[in-house]
Amino acid sequence: MKNITLFLSLFMLALTGCEQVIDYELDEDTEKIVIEGLVTNQLGPYTVRVSKTLGYLQNGQTPGISNAEVTISDDKGNSEVLQAKENGIYQTKDLIGTIGNIYFLKVKVNGQEYTSQSYLKPVTTLDSVTYKFKEKNAETDEGYYATIYFQEPKGKGDYYRFNIWVNEEQEDDIVAIDDEVYDGNYGDPEIDIALQKGDKLRVEMLSLDRPGYDFLRVLGTMQYYTGGPFDAPPANAPSNISNGAIGYFGASAATVINSTVE
Repeated sequence: MKNITLFLSLFMLALTGCEQVIDYELDEDTEKIVIEGLVTNQLGPYTVRVSKTLGYLQNGQTPGISNAEVTISDDKGNSEVLQAKENGIYQTKDLIGTIGNIYFLKVKVNGQEYTSQSYLKPVTTLDSVTYKFKEKNAETDEGYYATIYFQEPKGKGDYYRFNIWVNEEQEDDIVAIDDEVYDGNYGDPEIDIALQKGDKLRVEMLSLDRPGYDFLRVLGTMQYYTGGPFDAPPANAPSNISNGAIGYFGASAATVINSTVE
């Protein structure tokens, strides 16, 4: 199985600059185009990275492609050709992500065209945080555990991604949920991190479409796959890019809450 490093900050880590190694089963002589990008309802610029897979025996960050033509448009007639930066990075200048719009990505590389689309779904508001102190036991570290609260809209089919920072350092866990448990009710998930008094907590909640949720769920499985005798082999991460490219293009709305343990 081939390991390649994707700049998943563009999607799953919401522009934090982190990277994630993903396993793809690639033929020895296969070279794939890798495309990663995200549009949000936050201020831009938004970033798309275009790269290609390394040789079969090479692992690491995929080399950027500098001669691509990258365009993002929406279903309201807005369109922008992204500006090329370094290492296969392309960025918007004026585009503003809007809830309810469908965003279309088109990438042209060496005469080939790759496309994708994503619906920028609304996200509910994180309205409060509470803390509960727990003593140390066989399964729990001693500390304060945060519960976040939000009103989940009625109607099945909502998906969310959570990013968590403690004292300005982002946690690595990939947390993506659907609305099976909370549909139409008040959500109250507990964050499984032992905090101490004075710790600063930041939680970001992003809306996902179904392909984005499926993508992150597979990545979450990969994150904790150890290769042990009782582990099922992880599936390839899905891609919503056409023409055989791998990676992901998504659109998300974000809501953030900040709190300090007192």
